[in-house]
Amino acid sequence: WSLHRVDLHQGLRKLATSPNRDDGRGFVEMKLGCEVVGLDCEQATLTLADGRVVTQDLIIIADGAHSQLVQDLTGHPTTVIRTGRSIYRWLVATDDVMADPDLRANYAGELPGFLGWHDPVKEVFWVTYTCRGGKVLNNAVVHSTQAGDGEHDQWYSPVTKSQVLEALENFHPSAKKIVDMASEDGIKVHHLFSRPPLTSFVRGRTAVIGDAAHVMLPTHAAGGSIAIESAASIETLFKGVDGRDEAIVKQRLRLFDKLRIPRCNLTMLASNAGPEWLDVPGLEDEIRRFYSGPLPPAGTRPWTKEFRELLFHHNEYGAAEHAL
Repeated sequence: WSLHRVDLHQGLRKLATSPNRDDGRGFVEMKLGCEVVGLDCEQATLTLADGRVVTQDLIIIADGAHSQLVQDLTGHPTTVIRTGRSIYRWLVATDDVMADPDLRANYAGELPGFLGWHDPVKEVFWVTYTCRGGKVLNNAVVHSTQAGDGEHDQWYSPVTKSQVLEALENFHPSAKKIVDMASEDGIKVHHLFSRPPLTSFVRGRTAVIGDAAHVMLPTHAAGGSIAIESAASIETLFKGVDGRDEAIVKQRLRLFDKLRIPRCNLTMLASNAGPEWLDVPGLEDEIRRFYSGPLPPAGTRPWTKEFRELLFHHNEYGAAEHAL
């Protein structure tokens, strides 16, 4: 499934907060504007910016790649590292692309709208895929950060079409037409960061999931799916558990760690290696520190059938039930 991140976020939020219980409330009550400034992982206690202290049965850290809380779990600083790589993102109408005979011929493959182009000279990786019911074609161009790519401390910055075309100078003229189809203010650049893999995602009565747990480049668009797998694991492991029973909470968190460290670190390391992945010297040895399962043979390119089966065919519900 390929989804626009805004649609995914809004859909998950609606599922979580819509009235669906006997008392007319949602599964989740969201409290906005409650900044967390301190965390005691062992006691599952949060300190808020207004001075309040809140204790819960279980704490899940999920504050993203620039997490300020994960160091309370690890016990040491976990600052992200600039990779020197950035990504251009923009959307175009799928009908506009398919109306061009040169471009339409490129999209006749197994997955309509899905295509990956690689420039090995400038190390540019361009992926397109449809979202919003196939009406929109999402474009993502991973490239070496250029001088005009905006401020490093900004979530994203606008860029001009000429900047994008400079990165794509080695691509065929027909492909560059997709840049011209973007609106003038529609292309943004995001800077890409990484962080060494964590050896544990749990401490006391606290766990970390999502980008806060594994900072990965978007080479395989796998960050969101891996986070949802972790949520499925928590759902399965804690179904019917009395949260007041500290021993059982910690026991289930240990199972969560056993399930998720191999899977998440495999995906993160594969993503951060870029299109060459298993051909990168030392990468397979690093993966084997955490993951002992099967890998595609060396030379397998990202987004091939073997690679998709590894990253996207995993059944975390089944894995968690088996662990229990």
